[in-house]
Amino acid sequence: MDAFAFYNKQAIDLAEQAELQAASGKARRKRSGDGSQSDSDEDAMDVEMESDADSDAGELDEEWVEYFMANPTKTVPMEELGGYSYNDLNMAVELRLLRREYEQAIVDIKRGARFIQGRGRESQWEDEEVADEFDTEYKLNDDGSDCNTDNMLPIELRTKLGQCRLMMGQEDSAKIHIDSLLTQDAVMYEDLFTEVAESYAEVGHNETAIEIYQMLVGHSETSQPSVWERLARCYRDQGDLQSARDYASAVVEADPSDVDMRLWLGEVYEEMGNVDLAYKMISAVEDIQMAERSREAAETLARQIDAGLDIGSMQGAAAIQTPGSNLVQIGTRKTSEHAERRRQNADDEWRWCLTAMRNAEISFKKLELLKLQVNDQRNRTAIKEYCVTAQPLFNDWRHMPSFYLTDRSKPFRTYRKAMMVQLENDVQAGILDLQGQVSGQAATQRQLDRMKLRLSKKQQGSENGTKDDESNRPTTFRGQSFERWLDMFLMYGKCLAIDGGSEEALDMLDTVFQSNVFLHDQTNKRIIRLTMLAIAIETNSYDRLYELLRWWCGPRPNKGIMYKMFAFAMAGSAGAASMLTSANVYKFVRRLLDHLHD
Repeated sequence: MDAFAFYNKQAIDLAEQAELQAASGKARRKRSGDGSQSDSDEDAMDVEMESDADSDAGELDEEWVEYFMANPTKTVPMEELGGYSYNDLNMAVELRLLRREYEQAIVDIKRGARFIQGRGRESQWEDEEVADEFDTEYKLNDDGSDCNTDNMLPIELRTKLGQCRLMMGQEDSAKIHIDSLLTQDAVMYEDLFTEVAESYAEVGHNETAIEIYQMLVGHSETSQPSVWERLARCYRDQGDLQSARDYASAVVEADPSDVDMRLWLGEVYEEMGNVDLAYKMISAVEDIQMAERSREAAETLARQIDAGLDIGSMQGAAAIQTPGSNLVQIGTRKTSEHAERRRQNADDEWRWCLTAMRNAEISFKKLELLKLQVNDQRNRTAIKEYCVTAQPLFNDWRHMPSFYLTDRSKPFRTYRKAMMVQLENDVQAGILDLQGQVSGQAATQRQLDRMKLRLSKKQQGSENGTKDDESNRPTTFRGQSFERWLDMFLMYGKCLAIDGGSEEALDMLDTVFQSNVFLHDQTNKRIIRLTMLAIAIETNSYDRLYELLRWWCGPRPNKGIMYKMFAFAMAGSAGAASMLTSANVYKFVRRLLDHLHD
């Protein structure tokens, strides 16, 4: 059920009751004004209506009744009456975005806004809420103002609507919504500017993200280490290592005890080929960690002394006496608010990724059990349950920006977020505990160890450095191998087709086909296309069949079997006669005859 559906039902029920009360009151006033006499039956009915109305009025808030007497055709304005508000809706949508449920977020925004605006009965929009890419319900004028002020969305919700469209790959629509934000004051809407820039960076549009971040850097109130760090990451993804180094150095200078950023800067130095500076960052990180351990030992010793415990030996004191004046200076420095927030966000992201991995594992185990019932028994209930279970997994896959880069010529190399790279590599190495026994700090330590190993090999002139990087390329998503994902997608397509959703099955498989994980693997490409071809033939999807056959034949295939497959599939189709008369198919038939003649 939608977040506001329960309230909306209550609102409509109460609206109808209020309308009845208003109608009853008007009828009574009219009769009393006319001075007309009622017979006994009318009097009895009138008394009964008054009694019911009085009873209902006692249950309803007077403010609701007063509103509906003035606006009998509208649903409850919960925003005005202290119920479901834009703040509630905004929080619900933020949770949707966190879970990457972009389609559901769009539905929540539109239905929730209609309900709050008193337009809950405008059901004509519901069929096209997600499909209406340009969101005509909230169409803007040429000057950027709303065409209909009754439908006007708050800037926070319009921005989130744009973010959803952006993450779904609908960039033109997203730009219309997001441009409404970019004309606002960056200082006032700092959080929204940051969120939009992060969304652009996540889908690979680093240039746009940099432009938005620069708007924040242009104001002293918003030019801070958190923005510099995000700029550094965008520049690095864009290949501008010099700018990435400059902004990352500014972050480290603002907080010398920032372990994570020092380690990240060391990786930038490594990519620039400056092994010595990279080692310098590693040494600084190790000094900071040692100082942190010393501080914790000192606090433990102090607590023991305060508790009156017999310390005995001075092992605790010895642990505090670590060499180096710089070590003490770094250790006594208070961690910046930005670094603490980043660590907290990293821990939150770590837990979220672990939860997503656990959920994926549970779903895949369930699908394996359902697969047996589908293949052996063609159980209709099992087929529907397979589709319901596989749908969230497919949504998770297609909303992963690393699988759908702007440059489609690039195969999958790694995930954009270092956290995911570490998690998936740990899964491959068999050292990740999905029960939550590892933490972000442990992952940071493993990242440090890997970096030291790489630098050591490069310093020794070993050629294994690049090979080691290749071996660390993730081959899993949410802890499941890409092969297991492909098997699930193929079975999901089969179940959708059996359940009557052949077009949905073909669209789903085509989306999987376009991901860079499979797009550059000839074997997997053929497997996906063969499955699509089988579904198109079985379900008589003639237009899709023609598209698939053209892909198989290629521009000028030189193998007769390709033409024979084309002819066989077309001959077995009910719409073959009409399709064979088209000019596009004629050239394939001519080539087939030429090939057979040769």
